[in-house]
Amino acid sequence: MRHASLALALATTGLALATAAPALAAPAAHSAATTATAATTATSATTATAATTVSAMASWRTLRHEALPPQKGYFSTHTWNRPSGARVMQVKARCWGNDSNLKVNLWFLRKWGAGEKIAKSGTWRCNGKYGIVRISNAGHSLYWATFSLSKKHTVEYWVQYYK
Repeated sequence: MRHASLALALATTGLALATAAPALAAPAAHSAATTATAATTATSATTATAATTVSAMASWRTLRHEALPPQKGYFSTHTWNRPSGARVMQVKARCWGNDSNLKVNLWFLRKWGAGEKIAKSGTWRCNGKYGIVRISNAGHSLYWATFSLSKKHTVEYWVQYYK
């Protein structure tokens, strides 16, 4: 009699396991799907990080762009602050007329009340082409540009930094 009860109990347990097998397999399948989704998400995160790295590549950025009205003589821009981490600064400028020269000085303010100094200067014709005055180890915080013309011309300039 004992063997019959044991056989019946095993048969019942086998039947219970057979009916429970799809339910037990579902969490395993869900776990595999979750793992696949996590792998896809990790790949997407890696791709997003790579895209962020590409978009964060160093390039020229314009800090200020302005066209000054026709003027003659010596005139200046407003001051600007060098962005944190930017080590290369430049002023691109042009004028039209082809009958005079444009002289551009890039100035910076020294620390501790030591005055101001010309970091770089350049001179070129007023023929509509850009001239560039660039400094490559910019470390001061306050800058401005001055322009000098012998005849009245409009001056267009860009203040840019490389970061």
